[in-house]
Amino acid sequence: STSPTWMRKPVHPREILARAAAIRRRLKAITNYTEIGGIRVFSDGRDPEINGEVFALPRRERRILEYLIANRGRRVTKTQIFNAIYGIFDEEVEENVVESHISKLRKKLRKKLGVDPVDSKRFLGYCIDWA
Repeated sequence: STSPTWMRKPVHPREILARAAAIRRRLKAITNYTEIGGIRVFSDGRDPEINGEVFALPRRERRILEYLIANRGRRVTKTQIFNAIYGIFDEEVEENVVESHISKLRKKLRKKLGVDPVDSKRFLGYCIDWA
């Protein structure tokens, strides 16, 4: 059951705190991660986990992995990744930096998993898809 969004006046501060705590409990119950092939990626900015172990990544590589997993099964271009990670207004950074980040990410994933989960096709983009 959900609490009503309206409250009668005057409102006691304890009621506000109790409702805020109830909302917080409900939000914690919501699953905030996506899992694919032993890789668990969190939507709250935490480092991903591989087979239950924390897999520390630099911010850009983590965001690329999050983006690939959010779009799993679909091929995404270097430009799409760049826009998702850097934003379309960042003119200080070249698009080619995405290739460097993906290369480092793939090397780390290959070392940890024994396989490279990222499929790349020249001129078509990147894809992560495990059954």
